[in-house]
Amino acid sequence: MKNFALSLLLSISMLACSQNMPSDKNGEIAENFIGLVLTQPNEAQKLLHDDFKFRYMGMIPDSHMGDSIIKDSYNKETYFSEFLEVVGALVPDGIVLTPIKTISDGNQVAVVMEGIAEGKNGSYNNKYVFTYEFNEGKIFTLDEYNSDILVATRLYDNKLITIKPVSAE
Repeated sequence: MKNFALSLLLSISMLACSQNMPSDKNGEIAENFIGLVLTQPNEAQKLLHDDFKFRYMGMIPDSHMGDSIIKDSYNKETYFSEFLEVVGALVPDGIVLTPIKTISDGNQVAVVMEGIAEGKNGSYNNKYVFTYEFNEGKIFTLDEYNSDILVATRLYDNKLITIKPVSAE
């Protein structure tokens, strides 16, 4: 009886620990999330925490984005209703995103992706890093990093110019 009680206690203890320990499942969810957003948004939305926050980490001033402004952050509702609308306007023929590498450490996940699309000003083949934080088994925060130069020049009407330093003569 003593061994049974000890086994039962050990099993309950292991089960309790496994309930709190994040798994590589978070990495799998993160890697597949962006694809679901583009193809099955209703399924993607089920993966989000009620207090979800998306942040676009680009540094392009609003004045350089014309009518399709990417805001700094979005919530669970506005990510789908506003952010994806802007993305659709900027890459109307869609974008193909391919995961290259996933780094998962419990509730923190980073996914490196390559994107291929045609922007209004030419080829828009950008590199991305999406960082995820999970809470209660759901995506709590998602931050998107990419090349501001490609976004500014291929998706918006900005031009790069070279400014020559003025000589102090």
